[in-house]
Formats: sequence, structure tokens, C-alpha cells
Amino acid sequence: MKTREAFPSVLLIGQFAKLSGLSSRMLRFYAERNILVPAFTDNATGYRYYLPSQLIEAKLLRRLRQADFSLDDIAVILNGLETAQWGECVAAQRESITRKIAAMKMALEELEHLEKHRGPEECVLARFAPVRVLSAPLAGERLRLREIARTEAKRLFGEDGANAPLFCLYDLHEGPARSTICIPAEEPCGEIMPECVLAVSLHRGAYETVPATLEQLLAWVKQNELRTNGRVLERYFPSGEEDHPHGRVEIAVTLEGTPLPTA
Repeated sequence: MKTREAFPSVLLIGQFAKLSGLSSRMLRFYAERNILVPAFTDNATGYRYYLPSQLIEAKLLRRLRQADFSLDDIAVILNGLETAQWGECVAAQRESITRKIAAMKMALEELEHLEKHRGPEECVLARFAPVRVLSAPLAGERLRLREIARTEAKRLFGEDGANAPLFCLYDLHEGPARSTICIPAEEPCGEIMPECVLAVSLHRGAYETVPATLEQLLAWVKQNELRTNGRVLERYFPSGEEDHPHGRVEIAVTLEGTPLPTA
């Protein structure tokens, strides 16, 4: 907008948009929120008209948006903020932007951390309390263990087995080819599985990539100078939904001195 340019005394919305640098769509958007309202509207045609003096308001509006003022604050400012309040308004906005900058710096630092450490690096220790279970041997496959376990649970234990929060046990070195499938049982059925301590991780995504999560878990165990007795536990959830799009696998290894029963 040239300072010395002479403008028409009345501007249609298209002309005003071109001169102000604000699109017609944004001008309508602002008007609906009582910001930069047209000087008048022709009731017969619906045309919106602006005055040249409103270009000054449009310029201020653009600067306020560039300074990240909210629409509510902009409405207050454009609709008659007292001069004495202007300093307080600017100071408050400066403080708000400073907080946002600090938050974004923290976000960048976290992003750099995530970039360097891909995958679920965090693991936890959990105490597996004694639990009564029904169990049965299972001939599993590495890439289909969860699927096979669901099917076998239903065949062995009926509908209760299909919907139960089942889990599988197998030897770390032998793999899932010889597994034990377990589901919770009520007294007096089943056997008592003893208490043990687990190193636990959460697997997300395709089940076929579970081995990668298990490798990360084992690396975490070694890094923290813990020792596993070679038993792996996989717990599947949500229960009873084999093809759940957001299915998860809690994968754990038992730590030395707290054995689980063998298959």
C-alpha cells in the first residue's frame, strides 16, 4: 500500500482485499468475528463496502496477527483499546510469546532426543504376582504366535479362552516353536504360577516386528546389569480381538532367580 496513493472514497471487498493484502475470504472471516467489519452492506445486492481509512485498520490487523495476538485480543484492540492499556497489552503478549519460545525450544530438544533414539527405548521392571492359570503346550511360529495362541485358546478353553487376557511363555533360545499358552483361572482349577520379576517393554505395530522389540528389551536388561533366566512372556491386548487395529503386545523377560514353569 503506497502512502501517497489516492484511493476511491468507497471500496468494494475485492478492491479492499487487493489493497489491504487480506483475501476476501479472510475479510469475511474477520467480519463474522466483529473484526474489521465493512463500513456498510448493500441490502439489495449484499455487496460489502469499506472506507479508505479502514486500510489503516487492516494494516494494524496484519501486524497484530504477525505478533501472534489472538483473535479475541485483536477484537478488543481494534474495537477501542484505551491508550493507557496498550503498554500492558503489549507486555502481556511479549510474556506469552516468551513462554511459547521456551516451550518450542523444549520441543526441539525432545525432537532431537527422539531422532537419536528411535523405538521404544524405555523399559520397566514389574513384579508378576502369583496367579492361577490354565495352561497347555503350544506349537507356535515366530511370525504367527499371537494368531495361533488366540485360535488355540478358543479351541482348548472355549469362548472364555478366546476373550481371556491370555499370554504365552517360551524359551529365549528355542523361540516360540515350543510355547506354553496360559489364561487366568478361578479356583480350584488350574495351577499356581509363582511370583517373579520381569523386565517389560511395550510393542506397537505389526506383530511380525516383535523380535526387534525383544532385542531392545534384552539390550536394556544388559545395560542395567540385570540377568535374565531365558524365559520370555508375551501378553496380548485388547483381549479377544486378534485383528484389533491397535493391538499391543507386552513383551517381558523373567530375571534370574525367579523362574517361570517350562513348557
